[in-house]
Amino acid sequence: MAKKSYGLFTNRFELVTRGNHNVAAYLFKQHVDSLFADSAIVPIALTCYNRANPKYLAFTACTITHSSQTGKQSGKVLNMDTILNSMPAHVDDWVAKIKGVYKAGTPEYKALLPKGKTKLNQGSQQNRVDAVAALLETIGTDASLAAVKVIIQAFYDNMLAAFDNKDVSKKSTKTDSKAIEKARKGMCNVMQGNFGLITDEFQDDLTQGEKYFDEAYMSNPLQMIFNLMIKMLSTKKILKRTFANPLIQQLQIINNSNTTLHLFLCASKLGVMGTVFVTILPNSNSTHLLTAFGDPTTETFLKAYNTDDKVKADITVKVL
Repeated sequence: MAKKSYGLFTNRFELVTRGNHNVAAYLFKQHVDSLFADSAIVPIALTCYNRANPKYLAFTACTITHSSQTGKQSGKVLNMDTILNSMPAHVDDWVAKIKGVYKAGTPEYKALLPKGKTKLNQGSQQNRVDAVAALLETIGTDASLAAVKVIIQAFYDNMLAAFDNKDVSKKSTKTDSKAIEKARKGMCNVMQGNFGLITDEFQDDLTQGEKYFDEAYMSNPLQMIFNLMIKMLSTKKILKRTFANPLIQQLQIINNSNTTLHLFLCASKLGVMGTVFVTILPNSNSTHLLTAFGDPTTETFLKAYNTDDKVKADITVKVL
């Protein structure tokens, strides 16, 4: 029987958080917060905190930048789509003005619009941008079309700016993703190092170091933790679950993004937010009774609403 290779120096924190920055955000924050809580009275906690906190702040900063950039990218892509969707109406106006100078079917008209409206209204984004540029070039210095050229030029300038911004935004998002991954690995390396320091410090009683790492979560993939992204100005279901003791059940809410959220309970996953909800501030970690979100005896769905119109929400909910 084949045996799984064993790596003595495997970074367990990197393995657990690989491919999931939400999980990384939770584990890193728990580690840093627990160290800070003891930093004034436990020397090793202060040492480990001073090592980990800069790396955690770097990871958080990258997460915020990426989340904001993703929202900006969505907006810029949407802006280009909006321009293209409105383009047929503009093309109709251009063609009507051109026909007022050169009748359809004349050599001048055919030179300007050899395929009619087709190239302007169909094809890829790049092809449609090129079609407008070609029309402007063909008009050239024709004085009789000077007025319509000004209109087309203004549309083209706006279109080209949106097209270029969209591509730049996508490149920025890709760069930000690489930065997050680098920051994640940096934090994992520090946590592995801190694990060694804490193990050495408490080698005679390792239970004293347990509070600095959420071992239960790392070792149990069935831990009830929900990680999800919520689109701008959107509501999303987090969970539906029957709790054994709903009136005393607690949830830990970690908002990993630069946006304010409203969390609430409702009777169905399609339900809307009522008068009872909890406001979750940007980049926060808080614990709440389930009853704070509504009546858990009748409302079984926990939902979140992202109030921001530019940034996607990145949220982690842990059932305590």
